[in-house]
Amino acid sequence: MTALYIFISFVASALTSMLLMPWILNLCKRNGYFDRPNDRKIHKNSTPRLGGVIFVPSTIVGIAVTLAIIFNFYGESEPLKSSTLLIGFGIFTIYVTGLLDDLFGLSAHLKFFIQFIAALCFPLIGLTLNNLYGFCGIYEIPEIYSYPLTVFLVMLVVNSINLIDGIDGLASSLSLIAFIVFTWAFWEWGMHIFCLFTAAISGSLIVFLWYNLFGDNTKGTKIFMGDSGSLMLGYALSYLGLKFCSDNTIKEPEEFSLLLTYTLLLIPTFDLTRVACSRILRGEHPFHSDKTHIHHKLMRTGHYMHMALLTILVADIIFALLNAGLYLIGLNITWIVLVDVILFVVWQKRIDRSIAQNDERLALETNLRKELDENAANARKICILTPRFPVPENGGDVLRINNIAHQLRKQGYKLILLSLEEDGQPQIFEAQRIYHKVYTVHRHHLSSLLHAFICFLQAKPMQCGFYMSGTYRRKLREIIQKENPDLFIAHLLRMMPYLDELGLHSRSIIEMTDALSKTYAMSSQSKGNWLLRNVYRMEQRLILRAEQYSLLHFPKNVLVSQADIDYLKTKSLHPESLELHSNGIICSKNIKHKYNPNKIVFVGNMRTLQNQDAVLCFIQDIFPRILKKKPKSEFYIVGAQPPQSIQQLASENIFVTGFVEDIEDTICDACLTIAPVRVAAGIQNKVLVAMSCGIPVVMTSLISNAIPELKHEENCLIQDEAATLADACLRIMNHPDLRQQLAINGYEMVKRHYSWKDKIHGYVR
Repeated sequence: MTALYIFISFVASALTSMLLMPWILNLCKRNGYFDRPNDRKIHKNSTPRLGGVIFVPSTIVGIAVTLAIIFNFYGESEPLKSSTLLIGFGIFTIYVTGLLDDLFGLSAHLKFFIQFIAALCFPLIGLTLNNLYGFCGIYEIPEIYSYPLTVFLVMLVVNSINLIDGIDGLASSLSLIAFIVFTWAFWEWGMHIFCLFTAAISGSLIVFLWYNLFGDNTKGTKIFMGDSGSLMLGYALSYLGLKFCSDNTIKEPEEFSLLLTYTLLLIPTFDLTRVACSRILRGEHPFHSDKTHIHHKLMRTGHYMHMALLTILVADIIFALLNAGLYLIGLNITWIVLVDVILFVVWQKRIDRSIAQNDERLALETNLRKELDENAANARKICILTPRFPVPENGGDVLRINNIAHQLRKQGYKLILLSLEEDGQPQIFEAQRIYHKVYTVHRHHLSSLLHAFICFLQAKPMQCGFYMSGTYRRKLREIIQKENPDLFIAHLLRMMPYLDELGLHSRSIIEMTDALSKTYAMSSQSKGNWLLRNVYRMEQRLILRAEQYSLLHFPKNVLVSQADIDYLKTKSLHPESLELHSNGIICSKNIKHKYNPNKIVFVGNMRTLQNQDAVLCFIQDIFPRILKKKPKSEFYIVGAQPPQSIQQLASENIFVTGFVEDIEDTICDACLTIAPVRVAAGIQNKVLVAMSCGIPVVMTSLISNAIPELKHEENCLIQDEAATLADACLRIMNHPDLRQQLAINGYEMVKRHYSWKDKIHGYVR
């Protein structure tokens, strides 16, 4: 048998599972087969619970298809042995028991009795654990002891897998790791027929894991395993473990066989043993339901569900690597198990201490929230959370939050800034011109990438994870204790989780600025490679879910554009928390009438893909048309952090300035500014800045939709095609009177409608 047949078994099973899963989901919806939340369960929504039903049929199909192919090539097959039929009976019995429990509910005593009957199948076919290979000095075990020991261990494994199935992906992930390792082990030992079984069930498990971890309850694609799956997995692992430890038909069992099986089942069996013993010591029944399993405890320390899953999987891998290392240096299995027990106990004690600390923190935060609510009527102290240090003002988002803070300070509020920063040398003195107190936390890039990956595993926006920091979280708690702010402003959606964790919903404003999911939706449809488009598409769904969550839980979510508000209203059942506060601008005192008739300017932070796309669009499609008519034309790219790809565009007619201290001094002599933006949300500051300097703007309709006061031919020129955008630029460059009229009208428009004082009126109330 070659590895190809193992791959065929895996693929056939996975494809069968993919075909069966939608049917199972529809069956659960039609008949109400849901796992409903209660005080013992973690999930908050009713979720289909028959995901494990696919394991047996998919595994059978995977094995059957492979054996049929083998028979077709070799023309021979082996008759089914009575032992195989008996094990098949045991699996079927366990499987049906779990299914009946999922559908109708069975008593614990009845399930225990049926498990006992199924476990007896192993001694009946002569498959017992009859040698401990020196563990505690024990080698061969007489049959009178090996039979009950085998039945006990089978029931232990079956129940350990069943009871550790308490959070998404845990039982299935641990089982999948075990099946993959067993596939390798049976292959190395020449027991190839068992590789078909492990590969087939692994294929089914991967399909289930996708629906379980990444399914969406609102879309009806999430499903739980149920007892039909967890009991069957435990029974299958018991069979493979005993076969690997005891079968001497192909290989002579050895200490490594027992160590490998023990290691693969260490986490679930140790956890069940610990929980059962602690219940007995408390005078409770060992199978009394509670929330003391390892995943429950990790979540009580403050872990999210997917973080708890990742922690346990990492621990499982660490134990495996440790045991392999100890075995290779010649340590006896008795000492290896002793080391594992000690480490497991130490780990549990550490978790218990973390739980106590977290409970203490939650109690403190509850008291703080009460104090905040009591002071809410006279809110005078505001804590502003920003993802990057707001000095220098090298982006529209930074410019906006600083202007909001400036206006709030004028109104008499005391402002406390807590900001992440990257370069390690924040300009705190400059920030103190606006904020009364400034606190910073350094953000490490590698740590940000790790947190982004963790958020991806948790089905949360990666950009929220990118700006997650434990140090920042601790600093926020210190500020709450020391400063006792009355109100919190989260600058951009990515800072919302910090306030959500502390339960500060009622005293918080989420300064979304733009509907970010709308921007990502446009980015996923724009030009680019296939991978990038799909990353944007995935992130867009996660961001939209976060925006919907914010609208539901926070009483005030601020955006700058009515178009963005209208977009989110169609995506949420709770639009009442949306509030419009557009961008403002500080106008120049006078319009300068002297200008360079050949100078075209683009203004924008060049670290954003939207601005990079706009610049490339202009240089590739628009600027060549202008140069044909006006060869002396110059294009200036004004904005911070231009990437290497933008810097390389510099030429005789193209200039890349990078960050400039004073944008007005740089662009005031321009003939016009160009904004060929194809991906955008909210009000683009580049338009308001240019008009406030008395410079006419040529833009796409995507920008003008967010600013209702913009009128084509009156205070700007609006076009969407490359040819018409080029013609609009040439009109302004060739007609000074048109340029002057557009400049004056644009200046008067922003002066009349976009003062910061008016735009944030009622921002805090």
